[in-house]
Amino acid sequence: MNTASKYLTGVVVALVVVWSGYTIYQQQLLPKQTVPAGPVKIGWIGPLSGGAASYGESIKRGVEMAAKEVNPGTVEIVYEDTKCEAADAVNAMTKLVTVDHVSAIVGEVCSGATLAAAPIANQNKVVMISPSSTSPKLSDAGAYIFRTIPSDTLQGSFGAQIVYDHGLRKLAVLYSNEEYGIGFNDVVTAKFKDLGGEVVANEAFGRDDVDMRTQITKIRDTKPDAIYIIVNNPDSAVAALKQLKELGLNAALFGSEGLKSPDVLKAGSAAEGLTVTSVSSGSSGFVDRHRAEYDGADPGPFAAQGYDAMRAINLTILGGARTGEEIEKALRTTSFDGASGHISFDEQGDVSGGYNVLTVKNGAYVPVN
Repeated sequence: MNTASKYLTGVVVALVVVWSGYTIYQQQLLPKQTVPAGPVKIGWIGPLSGGAASYGESIKRGVEMAAKEVNPGTVEIVYEDTKCEAADAVNAMTKLVTVDHVSAIVGEVCSGATLAAAPIANQNKVVMISPSSTSPKLSDAGAYIFRTIPSDTLQGSFGAQIVYDHGLRKLAVLYSNEEYGIGFNDVVTAKFKDLGGEVVANEAFGRDDVDMRTQITKIRDTKPDAIYIIVNNPDSAVAALKQLKELGLNAALFGSEGLKSPDVLKAGSAAEGLTVTSVSSGSSGFVDRHRAEYDGADPGPFAAQGYDAMRAINLTILGGARTGEEIEKALRTTSFDGASGHISFDEQGDVSGGYNVLTVKNGAYVPVN
């Protein structure tokens, strides 16, 4: 090797040593990586088939709107159809946690399915935010369970007050025999009695039932002046309304937010005069954006609450949270004005909120002041 070659080799070696030292120095100075190496996986569980599918599709649209607000690649949503059934919800939750390794889940839709899946979420420290499950039991379902809709502890009391304020004193309740219906029935019954009214009948039916004639006949025999229908299946709601008219009941009709659906209006004249209490359908800005996104369609039931659930998760991720534990911790201090109202979770994962009152007139829901 000549002198020039030796000199060049020495320079190269020196540069390699210097560069290696510089690289090590730079690595020591770099902060912990906060930019996601890949998208945060979010699960969605709810009914995309079966009797409650229209609610699931509506919520899915709201979730998709919120997901589009973050940069592409920030989140990846995995959808699972549960038909609002508890067993299917458990299977879907297990798959999302153990196979897809999601950090958070939007869902379930029906209270019974949410309560069935909640233990899996808690055990695996995966956040679950329901946009529509209102059973009072969810307030004690665990640290990783949240919702963007008020508990029926609030709506049941509000509904009972509405009936009482109409001057009606003999109430019958027709409700679906699952967690949502049972919880709502318990609250509206207790509140109406506390107000001084009489609850003359409480009749239950299966969530997917479309023949309630036996229950309605029993209610008719008690001669109520008001009937409160509690169900989250439009087909069952339509059947109940038609059969109440068919069997000649002339009592004033009231319904939970599950009866605030375009599909329920298919009951035609049997739905006329029905008064429903309902959570917000969304701010004017949300409604306009929904119409622009979905060919002029108005938001369906719980679309605004689905949007707010996904937006809450978005905000935690944009703040640096990636794991279920980090998202749960961040949600405790998350607060924003959402599509359905102000969102701020209390220590039980609940939100407060108000209700709209609407009456069916000429085949449409008309707000009541």
